[in-house]
Amino acid sequence: MNVSLQRLLAAALLLAPLTSAFAQTAVNRSLPLSSGGRVELSNIAGHVTVRGWDRNEVQLTGSLGDGQRLDVESSANRVALKVVYPQNRSNSRGAVLELRVPRAAQLQTSTVSAAVDVNEVDLRRLQVNTVSGNLTANGRAGEADLTTVSGQIRSQLRTSRLDATTVSGSINAAGGSGGEVSANTVSGGITLDLANVQRLNAESVSGSLGVRSAGLQPGGRVNLETVSGSVSLSLPASTSAQLKVSSFSGSIRSDVGQVQTPRYGPGKNLDARIGGGDGDISIQSHSGSVRVSLDR
Repeated sequence: MNVSLQRLLAAALLLAPLTSAFAQTAVNRSLPLSSGGRVELSNIAGHVTVRGWDRNEVQLTGSLGDGQRLDVESSANRVALKVVYPQNRSNSRGAVLELRVPRAAQLQTSTVSAAVDVNEVDLRRLQVNTVSGNLTANGRAGEADLTTVSGQIRSQLRTSRLDATTVSGSINAAGGSGGEVSANTVSGGITLDLANVQRLNAESVSGSLGVRSAGLQPGGRVNLETVSGSVSLSLPASTSAQLKVSSFSGSIRSDVGQVQTPRYGPGKNLDARIGGGDGDISIQSHSGSVRVSLDR
């Protein structure tokens, strides 16, 4: 056997385990679901894409990695899909899936290191949980709960209740979210461009907060808190609320009210009335600057 042939055989033996590890199995399942039913999808790694349609059925297509299988539980009002991974195969390729869900369905998706992309949906409720994957959500949902640990959250959802939580990633929400909005992160920044809000709570430890809202509903409440990040809040001039701002070592600038600085010791605060003072706006920052602007 010549040297070249020996080298080819050696390379083939080396590549054989990799070929097996990345073998794929096609998935194509369609299951009926009643209007307003619940859809659950669980996948550890890879990528999950979700799209909406007008059919009263759930469809899952894509591919599974080597040794993976799909567990399915189905009834008239609930479809549960779970990708089961083989034991002791850490190099098993993640599943790449596309899920089609009916209008007005309730969707719950959970992953570990798989990114989740939700688009063109019109859901009753959306819940997405992942550990290290990024989350993208577009479309419409009656309420939405988006959670990740180290990933980013980008939302263009039109929803009356949004809850977005991450630890080390950023949060960016726009596109018509309003009503009740909650955004929380530790080391990432938060950027919100919202419709009229009734309750807004945004908190970050080391990230900045940038919030713009089309208005504050009567009796509404806004609470913004950060430790070392800056805070900016932009509201229409027609806003009616009592504004309270405090900062330990950061600056405060506002289109309304007068900033007060104690004669002795650090810290600044502002207490002002905007319009009739119907709602409440509270902003707290330890070392970051604060800017409040009223759009004319």
